[in-house]
Amino acid sequence: MCIQTISWLQSKESDIEKAVFSLTDSVLSSLNLRQQIGSIFCDLSKAFDCVNHEILLAKLRHYGIRGVSLNWFETYITNRKQMVRITTQSFKHESFCRWETIKNGVPQGSILGPLLFVIYVNDLPRSINKFASPVIYADNTNVLVSVNNLKDLQTKIDSTLHYISDWFSFNGLILNMEKTNMLKFCTNHYLNNQQQCPTDNYLISEVTNIRFWRLQLDNNMNWKNHVAKILPKLSRACYAVRAMYSFSSLNTLKMIYFAYFHSVINYGIIL
Repeated sequence: MCIQTISWLQSKESDIEKAVFSLTDSVLSSLNLRQQIGSIFCDLSKAFDCVNHEILLAKLRHYGIRGVSLNWFETYITNRKQMVRITTQSFKHESFCRWETIKNGVPQGSILGPLLFVIYVNDLPRSINKFASPVIYADNTNVLVSVNNLKDLQTKIDSTLHYISDWFSFNGLILNMEKTNMLKFCTNHYLNNQQQCPTDNYLISEVTNIRFWRLQLDNNMNWKNHVAKILPKLSRACYAVRAMYSFSSLNTLKMIYFAYFHSVINYGIIL
């Protein structure tokens, strides 16, 4: 089985940085070639809860998981039940709803949950690789589109957005159009006019900057917004070190530094 997407099996920050690096590297490469490039930042509503069990099992079977292994996965994700318990603040009264069978979704908070979701969306990149470059990390889907002129870029973004919207719908996932944005990257010498992309009675707004895995990306790739975002955090970290300096050991100060300063400034440093 070949996993096409960038997975988060252990939720390592280095894996997240690789996903961000893949995105920024593609953008900078296209800009160096004087191409027009844009990205669709997709927002999926309750992605893990919308995984269709029958579709997931069919995809597992397609990737070669059969027999006892497939039966094990089937028993793992199907016939799960849940209920809701409401307790008063005094804990004197409790209300219960009846047990209901979970018809969709993968178990959250588990190791297998994210892996199963990665397998579920694994065929999306292969479906759109001919006209777009997806960067997928768990339930975060970003699609890069690059062409030689601005007019073709808008047309290609429209067609790509319609295609991925249909793909998500066919697989039982819900693309939240209100939170899905597009970002057209450009150099400082090129002014980009913000537009809106119509699709199925919704408007996909174009933005000039967006939050992507704790990083602030802007259309000029100059990182000014990201620097402005982390400066207050670094300032508070410096204050904490100064406040603790007079009565703390060196090891304690190091712990504060690495927890509140180094972790912030080091995140995304490969970019």
